[in-house]
Amino acid sequence: MTTPERPGGRGTRTRQAILAAARELFSELGYEQTTVRTVAHRAGVDPALVMKYFGSKEGLFDAVSELTLSFGGALSGPPEQLGERLLGHVLADLDGRPDRSLPVLRSMLTHPQAAEAVRCAVADPGNSPVADALTGEDAQLRATLVGTVALGLLVSRYLLRVPEVEQAPAEQLTALLGPCLRPLLTPPGPDAPDAPAAPAAPDSPAAPAGPLRELAAAEAERRAAAERVDRLARAALAAGASFAEVGQLLGITRQAARKRWPREESTPTLTTTLGCHSALLLP
Repeated sequence: MTTPERPGGRGTRTRQAILAAARELFSELGYEQTTVRTVAHRAGVDPALVMKYFGSKEGLFDAVSELTLSFGGALSGPPEQLGERLLGHVLADLDGRPDRSLPVLRSMLTHPQAAEAVRCAVADPGNSPVADALTGEDAQLRATLVGTVALGLLVSRYLLRVPEVEQAPAEQLTALLGPCLRPLLTPPGPDAPDAPAAPAAPDSPAAPAGPLRELAAAEAERRAAAERVDRLARAALAAGASFAEVGQLLGITRQAARKRWPREESTPTLTTTLGCHSALLLP
């Protein structure tokens, strides 16, 4: 009979060292180029210990790989800003836990199970909160296309590391790319809501010039900043901050903070492990 490992004991520390090394190597090299021996070498342990704890390279990959994309409150809010909210949450999730998501993304072109995990994240019929939020006969297809756009953004930013995309702030990326998703997030045809009209310059049918153009740019920046404040406030509360602390930072009362960001009893989290059957997925 195997004796359970004592938390914090030598066996636990060895296992955590193996997991940390595996996350780094699968993220750097992908599945094919990573071996049990290279993981053991980086972790400073004997390869036999890797096999003891995880059974095989496949088991080790399964233990460290997870594509987790939490949409939180992204589905609630003004519908014309849904694209910006979805992309903002996707980027925030990967920025927060790159060691779990990058192994799957790095390995998806060479490892069948990683490829299947990504396919499930992009399109899993019947488990798509985004598709459920859309209307129209082609809602599932449009939701899948939203997922492919998000996947392309992740690949460009974190794998290909396209300089402009990698270096741009997440808020700028969502502000520029989010509106491009509106045709996919609104039903086609006569039932589609009218796009909000841009404010017209007084006594001129042309685009606003001078101070009006600057005002329009400032308003766009204000909205982007407000979106960021909202997202960070929710994240702070989810991490354990109090309403009083959040309110003090923003110059509002505790009651105002509680009213603006009520705690949700459950946050819909879309987690893709290696297989569609195991979790809710993007989108």
